[in-house]
Amino acid sequence: MKSVLMRILMMIPSLQTGGAEWAFVRQANALCEQHEITAYVPYACDSAPALMSAFKSQVRVVSLPLPHAFFHRVIYKLSLLFPKVALEKRIHRAVLGLLHRLEKFQMVNPHLHSGTHIACDVFARASVPVVESDHGDYALLKKEDPSLERHRAVFARLDGVVCPSQANQQNLREMPWKAGFRQSVIPYAAPVGQVSEKTGLTKDEVFTFGLLARGVAEKGWAEALAAFRLLRSQVKMPMKMLFIGEGSEIQRLRGEVKPDEGVEIAGYQADTSEWIAKCDVGLLPSYFAAESLPNAIIEFQAQGRPMIATSVGGIPEMLESSGMTVPIDAATGRADVQALSAAMQRMVEDAAFRQSCAAGARMSFGRYLPEKCCAAYTRFFESFRVSSSES
Repeated sequence: MKSVLMRILMMIPSLQTGGAEWAFVRQANALCEQHEITAYVPYACDSAPALMSAFKSQVRVVSLPLPHAFFHRVIYKLSLLFPKVALEKRIHRAVLGLLHRLEKFQMVNPHLHSGTHIACDVFARASVPVVESDHGDYALLKKEDPSLERHRAVFARLDGVVCPSQANQQNLREMPWKAGFRQSVIPYAAPVGQVSEKTGLTKDEVFTFGLLARGVAEKGWAEALAAFRLLRSQVKMPMKMLFIGEGSEIQRLRGEVKPDEGVEIAGYQADTSEWIAKCDVGLLPSYFAAESLPNAIIEFQAQGRPMIATSVGGIPEMLESSGMTVPIDAATGRADVQALSAAMQRMVEDAAFRQSCAAGARMSFGRYLPEKCCAAYTRFFESFRVSSSES
C-alpha cells in the first residue's frame, strides 16, 4: 500500500480534445502514483470520451450528473441572463465545498484560466493553497482585457502558478500578483508507457513528414501544405505528407488536396504512436498566440523523431538539439513558408544532421518522464504545505 503524501484536488471545466486537456490527464496519472488525486471535471458531458477514459483507476473523477452537453449550455446561459443568481458558481460552490469538507484537500490545482476562476471563487476564504497549472492563458489575458479587471479575484487569491516553459513564465511578469506569490517551470508529463525508441513498425520507403495537432488553422496546416508543395517542386525524390488530426481546417483541406500530391489525411487518431512511427520528421508550423509546450512535439521526441516548428511559445526550448525552428513571417503573422520548405529540404538531404537531431530528440524526451514531472510538482506543492485544518 502506497504512502499518500498529499490530498490534491485537480480541476478543469471539461476535457475536450486538446494539448492542455491531455496534459491534465497525464499529470493526474503521474501524480496519483504518490498522491491521492481527485479530478473535478464538472462537464464530462461536454468532454471527449477518449480523455475521460484515459485516467488511471487510482484517480477519482468527479463530474456533474448532466446527461448531455445541452444542459451545460443551459446552465451557462442562465448564469449570463441572471448574474445575481450566479447559478454556475452556486453549483461549483456546493459540490466542491462538500468535497473539501469530506476530503480536506491539502492542495487545489486548477488548469486553464476558466478552471482557476472556479477555484479562486470556491476557495476564496479557505486556507488551502491554490496553485494553477498554466497552459498559455496569460499570453492572451492583457490582449483580451487590458485592465485585467475581470481577473482581480484570481490575482488576490492565487498562491502560485506552474508554467510548462520559460516562455510561459515570461507572460507572468506583468501581472499584479499578491505578496508571497510563487512560480515554477515544470514541463508536461509524457504519456505513461511511451518510450524513446522506435516501435519496430514497417515504414513506407518514401520520406514522410508528419503534422499532429488540433485541426484549427492556427496550428499551421495550410503553411505545412504550401511548404511541402514547394519542396516537391525542388526535390525529386519520393516524399509524403501525413496529416494527423481533425477539425475545421482539416475539413477544408480535404477539399483542396489533390490525389496525386502525396498528402495523406489520417484524421483523428486515438492512438497516435503508430502514425508517428511512420514519419521521418515531424512538423508544427504553429502561429497560435497561446502556444506553450506542445504535446505533439513530446510525442514525436518520444520516438526519436526530429522536429521542424515555429519559434513560438516554449517550442525553441524543446528543440535546442532535436530539430529546427523557423520564423513567423512578419507580413502574414504565420509560419514563413520559404523557411519551412528550406528546413524540410535540409532534413531530407542531410542524413547526418537528421540523425543528430534524432539522437537529440531521445535525450530531450527525458525531461518529460512522468516520474520526473511528478517529483518536481511534489517539491513545489510541498513548499505551500500548511495544516489541512481550516482556519
